[in-house]
Amino acid sequence: MRWRTILLQYCFLLITCLLTALEAVPIDIDKTKVQNIHPVESAKIEPPDTGLYYDEYLKQVIDVLETDK
Repeated sequence: MRWRTILLQYCFLLITCLLTALEAVPIDIDKTKVQNIHPVESAKIEPPDTGLYYDEYLKQVIDVLETDK
């Protein structure tokens, strides 16, 4: 008998959570307030310098790969 009340409570909780999630309205973004920012492709993004030798090695490898045809 006790397991029926526990099962009923869990079912009620599950149904309540599902109804809350299903009735949630998605948020629309106001397109007039969004700025259209175009990324600059010619700008080179520099990663932060950590002072590790491996970072310097990776920079050299990337430079070689970018100049290689």
